[in-house]
Amino acid sequence: MKKLLLLLSAALTALAVSACGASSPAAQPAPQNTTAADDHKAVLVIDGSRLPVTLRNEPSANDLYSRLPVTLSFKDFSGMEKIAYFDKRLDEKGQKVGCHPLAGDLCVYQPWGNLSIFYVDFKDDRNLIPIGRLESGLDIVKAHDSFTATLEKAE
Repeated sequence: MKKLLLLLSAALTALAVSACGASSPAAQPAPQNTTAADDHKAVLVIDGSRLPVTLRNEPSANDLYSRLPVTLSFKDFSGMEKIAYFDKRLDEKGQKVGCHPLAGDLCVYQPWGNLSIFYVDFKDDRNLIPIGRLESGLDIVKAHDSFTATLEKAE
């Protein structure tokens, strides 16, 4: 019975981690090609540092990509994420909601409409819309309590 419960728990955890479509070295081995052909490449610019971002091919992420460049003011929230608010909410029609974000994931918190960059792994949350992933530079995001950043299309 214990083995069955352990297997079931492992399967549910794997399903939850894949809910955002993200992978991290700690969670699972990265596949050879982690970027879908239709994903969008962007750059988050913080104090001259250019951090690569992959935005998913999903309604909310596509809306964000169409607005780039955008400048956002981020602040720390609960010691686990940096959040910023858009001038106008992103399109959420037809959008998958709910995921298990890992450090580096970009999500929109549906009730408030804000962008979140998680810098620690979080739990399942049915209110999060997964929109992308910060590919590197998470240490720069974590180093600032608050900062202004520009998200722009990659060249």
